Amino acid sequence: MKKILFAMYLIAFSALAVASPGHDHGDEAPLVESEASPRVVMESDLFEAVAILKGQTFEIFVDHAATNAPVENAELAILLNGESVPLELHNVGEFDAVLPNSMVGKNIDLAMRVTVGDQSDVLTGQLVLDDHDHDHADEEHEHLLEYMAMAGAALLALVLIALFFKRRNKGVN
Repeated sequence: MKKILFAMYLIAFSALAVASPGHDHGDEAPLVESEASPRVVMESDLFEAVAILKGQTFEIFVDHAATNAPVENAELAILLNGESVPLELHNVGEFDAVLPNSMVGKNIDLAMRVTVGDQSDVLTGQLVLDDHDHDHADEEHEHLLEYMAMAGAALLALVLIALFFKRRNKGVN
């Protein structure tokens, strides 16, 4: 009787040992998470730009589309969600713009006019800020509830089987 109950105990709680997707320890190589900053790439026939959001500062790199060389003597004007934001020349082809507090954590539409001599073009793009950590936490919470439900069902089955054997043994004596 004790051997049967012990075997059922092991079976009931083995359901808790099932690994969820992404959490098994098989042969797959582990995913490497990096702390890449959110960025947007904007292109036109004349210029290419990458705007990287680091904290509340956009680091903007502007290159010639044909040569990929940094744009020298460029004049830039930028709109973030329709609001004009001042730019600071950081280096050749590199500019900084501070994100207004009202836009922190929101998706941002960028429009940038690049002028070099008699060449001028408008670059546009959108920075989409998704909260992947929040989605992952919700997914983990859902799996935890599933495992708790399976363990509860297994425990209930174990109790019912134990009661069945207990009653059956009373009738034999």
